[in-house]
Amino acid sequence: MLLLLLLGVVTSRCLHDETQKSVSLLRPPFSQLPPNFRSSSFTLSSSGEPQPLRIQTCYTGDPTSDGAWDLEGDGMRGRSRALAAVREATQRIQGVLAVQGPLLLSRDPARYCHAVWGDPDTPNYHRCSLLNPGYKGESCLGAKIPDAHLRGYALWPEQGPPQVIQPDGPGVQNTDFLLYMQVAHTSKCHQEPSIIAYAACCQLDSEDRPLAGTIVYCAQHLTSPSLSHSDIVMATLHELLHVLGFSGQLFKNWRDCPSGLSVRENCSTRQQVTRRDKWGQLLLTTPAVSHSLAKHLGVLGVSLGVPLEEEGPLSSHWEARLLQGSLMTATFDGAQRTRLDAVTLAAFKDSGWYQVNHSAAEELLWGQGSGLEFGLVTTCGTGSSDFFCTGSGLGCHYLHLDKGSCSSDPMLEGCRMYKPLANGSECWKKENGFPAGVVNPHGEIYHSQSRCFLANLTSQLLPADETRHPSQIPHLKEVELTGRCYLHQCTERGAYKVQVEGSPWVPCLPGKAIQIPGYYGLLFCPRGRLCQTNEGTNAVTSPPVSLSTQDLLFQLSLGLAGPPGHSLGKEQQEELAEAVLQALVSRGGSGRCYFHSPSITTSLVFTVRMWKSPGCQGPSVSMLHRALTLTLQEKPLEVYHGGASFTTKDNQLLVTSDYNPSMTHLSLTMGLCLMLLILVGALGTAAYQKRATLQVGPSAPYHLPELHNTRGPDGGIREV
Repeated sequence: MLLLLLLGVVTSRCLHDETQKSVSLLRPPFSQLPPNFRSSSFTLSSSGEPQPLRIQTCYTGDPTSDGAWDLEGDGMRGRSRALAAVREATQRIQGVLAVQGPLLLSRDPARYCHAVWGDPDTPNYHRCSLLNPGYKGESCLGAKIPDAHLRGYALWPEQGPPQVIQPDGPGVQNTDFLLYMQVAHTSKCHQEPSIIAYAACCQLDSEDRPLAGTIVYCAQHLTSPSLSHSDIVMATLHELLHVLGFSGQLFKNWRDCPSGLSVRENCSTRQQVTRRDKWGQLLLTTPAVSHSLAKHLGVLGVSLGVPLEEEGPLSSHWEARLLQGSLMTATFDGAQRTRLDAVTLAAFKDSGWYQVNHSAAEELLWGQGSGLEFGLVTTCGTGSSDFFCTGSGLGCHYLHLDKGSCSSDPMLEGCRMYKPLANGSECWKKENGFPAGVVNPHGEIYHSQSRCFLANLTSQLLPADETRHPSQIPHLKEVELTGRCYLHQCTERGAYKVQVEGSPWVPCLPGKAIQIPGYYGLLFCPRGRLCQTNEGTNAVTSPPVSLSTQDLLFQLSLGLAGPPGHSLGKEQQEELAEAVLQALVSRGGSGRCYFHSPSITTSLVFTVRMWKSPGCQGPSVSMLHRALTLTLQEKPLEVYHGGASFTTKDNQLLVTSDYNPSMTHLSLTMGLCLMLLILVGALGTAAYQKRATLQVGPSAPYHLPELHNTRGPDGGIREV
């Protein structure tokens, strides 16, 4: 369950483990199948490569438990926002092997069967002898599962063939995971007003990979403007990762496949996924996550386990002190401050169910290169790391997007960091700026490219101070430094310049204090925080001075068609440009490192520059450019933003380097081959590893597998 962290409000916790524990995890009853049971299997494609994960979303408006009910009026808007977020989130989770044949979910014998035959000498021993008259079908966390998605069930006499009560449904074609969703008021939403959504997995395959789950969105958040589209997408992604396997309830089912995808016969259940260290800290200790954390902290070669949040005997979240800002910590601090990080993706590799494209990871700045002692309760208050703070002063959140106060919360266990203040602290929101005519003595600028800097700049001095040197003026001493918002612009990796109201651009040397023309006081330039990637958060990025022949500079322009009469403000334009860029990255199966300076005009013309950043892995920019051109001509790009749908109606290539236009006129056959090469080689965040045949086809109409693990009186099944 993902909880909304309201700025300036006490942190709320994510209660996924509690939610998952309330759901029965069903596995297919494959131990004894009728001989004419029609089967299908998970297999590799003919190329032997992983195929994209196919998630089928099913909206249900018929809650069956938890006091849920649908909305009227605003409900359609909430549903639209949720569906758009699910579409965008599922685009980022790709790469599970294809299923041959329809996907069918199992029924719970404890629900539909009241008693089974108990005599071992009876031919239909352990099969259902008496139906539960109150059985109303299957549900997953309150979402009713359609009969079309489910296996059938029957009543068996003491001897002879069964009476089919419900035949097998047709199943769901071309699907690897069924995601049910609903937007509703529930008792959980009412009891915990900060909850955005909660989710649970409810069905597994024969090797314990999740097959189906439900996300419930709390309607009050989807029908209010307090959450942006990006916030809902990230909340959805968090819940989706829970139901796909990042869950304390599922860690024990993770698979160990040491031989990789090509030889899957060696897969087995992992012997140890979590353990407690000598201090009682719960750790996730599998190989890829341990290596990824060691790399993040700059201590390669050291065997580490990744600490999990203390949430009882099980935990489904990273320890916030160590991985603040990761998508899979227990609190949500807004999309701007959240990353799908490398450690989280490594966990999905270790599950044994997926192959992961690690280039899709977003850079996590928190704790980067800080060493083995980082994030410990015993060291966070010693001043050994500037990611943490002491006292209760005002400063800057570590991403420098917001002003912050030095404070703690239950997740930090006494450690303190600069946490964003209540609304108005966001430097990147233009509306937080000073109204016209209001005195602005500190020269602050609120803008999408503004960041928070520790400074004591002022354009006004007391009369007694006007003849004194700034270093001798008491109110300009370092103790009075505080967080202020100023424009920044990246000049290269790790280097930038700043601008204060009315001043020229001034180079800001990381780790140094600078003076600004026209102002008294100093501005401190943070080291290792700004412009660390070539596509830093909303940072202006300049292309390299020179480009190789392979990595030429291109400009791609796309005309969008939106709803009639739809208009966008400047902030909405920036948000839509980011949404289009995300869809474009997903379509190309490439990293963000190819795309720079996205923008969109009031006439809905989207423009992005394309060049390959240093260290960017993948095909040349010219190959990707041609491939995108072909696929956009064949299938328009569709983007959902702010409850509206935008579709590319045409595209125009603007060449800004020595590029041969005739290259765009590739034959269709060659273009399709090129796309296949790129998609197979670069696409996919996760790909399913299988070794055994999985029976997912419908059974014969008059046979059902025998019932096993049937429950006693408390479970609703008894023997007769």
